[in-house]
Amino acid sequence: MATKNHIGVTLWGVAGAPADNTDTAFAAQTWVQLKGHQTLPVFGVSHSNTDVPDLSTGFSSGVKGMASGRDTQFTFHGDGSDTGIATAVDAANEQQGIYSLKIVRGTGVDTGDGPAPAPDDVVEYAHGYLHSFEGNQGDGSSHEGGSISFKQNAPTIKGVQPAAV
Repeated sequence: MATKNHIGVTLWGVAGAPADNTDTAFAAQTWVQLKGHQTLPVFGVSHSNTDVPDLSTGFSSGVKGMASGRDTQFTFHGDGSDTGIATAVDAANEQQGIYSLKIVRGTGVDTGDGPAPAPDDVVEYAHGYLHSFEGNQGDGSSHEGGSISFKQNAPTIKGVQPAAV
């Protein structure tokens, strides 16, 4: 299997969370492309470590503790007026900010914003909340755009793009 770069991978979002953390529930949502993304969020969970001391051996053993979703970030270029980016900025600025994200390596037609998702393309889904929108600092060598943070609240779901209904 050849290593691929991330060129052509698209990012999609929708305000709210699916009814369940399943491929089917995520697929039922109405997704909007977040056009102009420059970096992708990194989905995943990490676990705490709980040390369990044993006085008889004098050794503490570690056991896997509670899981927590990653707190990650994605960046974009542009003035933020694209519908997808605008909904993400709005969610990041809201108190709750509940949001779902989808990452797709599409194989469909590219109309200028990356290949469209086609049936059976591999997708990754996650839900949580958006927060901490920051616009890029303006100077002579920067561009319009910004960053938005995403805190994942459930395990990542990997699936395939469903056929159009």
